Amino acid sequence: MTRASTPLRDAPKDRRTAPGAPAATFAADIGGTWVRLRTGGQDAPVERLPSPSRLRHPDRSTARLRADMVELLSDRAPAGARAALSFGAAIDHLTGTVYGSAPLWGAESAPYDLAADLRRRRPDVTWHLVNDVTAALLDFAAVHAGPGTRRVAYLTVSSGIALRIADVERTRIPVDARGLQGEVGHLPVPLTDPGADVLAGLPCECGATDHLASIASGPGLTRAAHRLGLPWAEQVADRLPGALAAGDPDARRLLELCAAPVAQLLRTLWCLDPHLDLIGIGGGVAEGLGGHYAAEIRRRLAAATSYADRGHDDAWLDDRLVFCAPGQVDPLRGVHRIGDWLPGVTR
Repeated sequence: MTRASTPLRDAPKDRRTAPGAPAATFAADIGGTWVRLRTGGQDAPVERLPSPSRLRHPDRSTARLRADMVELLSDRAPAGARAALSFGAAIDHLTGTVYGSAPLWGAESAPYDLAADLRRRRPDVTWHLVNDVTAALLDFAAVHAGPGTRRVAYLTVSSGIALRIADVERTRIPVDARGLQGEVGHLPVPLTDPGADVLAGLPCECGATDHLASIASGPGLTRAAHRLGLPWAEQVADRLPGALAAGDPDARRLLELCAAPVAQLLRTLWCLDPHLDLIGIGGGVAEGLGGHYAAEIRRRLAAATSYADRGHDDAWLDDRLVFCAPGQVDPLRGVHRIGDWLPGVTR
C-alpha cells in the first residue's frame, strides 16, 4: 500500500520554511465574514474581527478592500514575527498570489500578489500564505490520518466549496503550474437528477453560472430554494434543519438536489484515486445540516451506478468518510503546521 518516496524539488528560498522550522508567532484565518488572529502559540487567545470583504462591504471597490486587508494584517503582526495566514481564496501556494475570492472580492479575477504587498508594508515580518482549505486539511489530517493512511482530503461546503488532497506518506501537497489544487466549487456541475434542470443557470459568486458552488454552497442553497419557490428561502440556513426533521417534502427535495453534485464529486475522486484513503467534509452547510446532510451523501454513495461503481456499504464509508462537527476542524490550528508542509507543496 505504500509507494516509493520521490525526492522533492528545491523550494524557492524567499517563499517557504524548512521542515521543523519554528512555529508561527502570528497566525490568521481570513474569511469572507471574519478574520481570526492569534499572536503566540496554539494556546494563545484568539481575536475575531469583521472581515474587510465584499460580503460585508458590497459598496467598496476591490482595490479598497485589498488595501484594507493589508492594513489590518500589517497593523497587528508583531515586530519580526513569523506570520502564517490561512486565506479564503484561490491562492498560488508557491508565491502568495491570489487569483480570486468570491466572498472577499466578488467577481474580480485579476491576479493579486498579496504576499508582495504584505512584504512591502511589513518587510520585518516573514509572511507565509496558504488557502484556508489547505490549513483545514492539515488540522484534519493531524487528528484523523492513521499509520496506514496514504492520501487524505478535506472538502469544505460553506460560503464557497473547495477541496485539498495531501500525500501523507511523503508530507506532500501537489499543485498545478499556478500553485492551485482543488478549486472544485468553480467546476461546471452536472444536473443529472430527475428534475434537476430546474436549477439550470443559477449564478456563482465568481460571476459564472452552473458551478458546483452555484447550487451546493451556502448562497447556492438560498438560490436553489428561491428557484424551487420555497417561501422561507432567505432563511434557509435557519429553517432547513427543522423542516427536514419535520419531514417537509420541499425541504427534502432541496437537500437531494443540492447534495447530489457533492456526492458525485466524491464518487469521482475515489474513482480517479484509489489511494485516497480518507476524506473529511466540513464547512457551514455540512455542519449546519449535520446528520441530514451526512445521511443523504451516504445514501447516494451507497447506490450502484455502473459496473465500475457498485456503491459503497456502511463499513467501507465508515473507514473513509468523516463528517466533521462544528469546531472539529480549524484552519487557524492547521495554519500553525505549515512550517512542516510548505516544502512539500510542489508542482
